[in-house]
Amino acid sequence: MASQKYSEVEQNNLNEIEQLLNKSSNYVSIGVAEKTLLRFIPERKIEEVEKTYNGQTVKKVRFIVIDPNSGSSQEKFFDVGKRSARLIIAKLKEGHTALKIERIGSGKDTLYIPTEVSG
Repeated sequence: MASQKYSEVEQNNLNEIEQLLNKSSNYVSIGVAEKTLLRFIPERKIEEVEKTYNGQTVKKVRFIVIDPNSGSSQEKFFDVGKRSARLIIAKLKEGHTALKIERIGSGKDTLYIPTEVSG
């Protein structure tokens, strides 16, 4: 049905824009129940930031990371809640910078669980 809705040229334009948005994003996002490998850069500043979520201002902890699966060494922001940040910081203090991050829950109940990766 989508092919009837848009011409091939229009569909290609939409696909190109979608790829550009995904590539140019400065943020790492992990879907519910997904896992991804991130390389944390603890020497870069870890800071608290304010974001708007459902019309409310919430505080998040911002880490600077590289997503090795993206094929790029571009540094990106990974913003998490305080519970998740405590778990990540504990792993960083142990000397682990390559972490597999698993997202569980959604909305205010989102939690990112870090697991150290050798290497």
